[in-house]
Amino acid sequence: MTVARTKQRQARNRVRLAAEASQAFEKPLGGWLATFQEAIGMSAATLAERLGISRNSIYSSIEKERIGSISVNQLAKMADAMGGKLVYAIVPREGDIEEILMTQARKKAERIIQRTRAHMALEEQTEGLGSQIEMIEELATELVREMPRDFWK
Repeated sequence: MTVARTKQRQARNRVRLAAEASQAFEKPLGGWLATFQEAIGMSAATLAERLGISRNSIYSSIEKERIGSISVNQLAKMADAMGGKLVYAIVPREGDIEEILMTQARKKAERIIQRTRAHMALEEQTEGLGSQIEMIEELATELVREMPRDFWK
């Protein structure tokens, strides 16, 4: 196994573990900053003092998190000031990494198979070809295994 394949396998395992862990929680209605702050009973004034900013900046950060415009760096600093740590991950919306790869591979395989069938039809060589669905699945599986440079094109 090549170094690149080993790294890819390790990355897939990390994403899989993060996806499994992420199923256990959802972002609270008010956001994680406000929820963690409430959970530990820390006032906005105390948090502001620890960070060297105003209370209004704390409220502003909580609102930014709620609407999705806060930076990861800011979240991490605020979490640290409260004795916590920021944990984030990118996980598949649905299913797993393999499903994402197979969806892309099927799209690519379908284009290749359609182009090949068109050329073969022009040369009247279509006899004996398997079903298009079977050919796409077979080629898609091979594409995922090989992951050619143009996989995402």
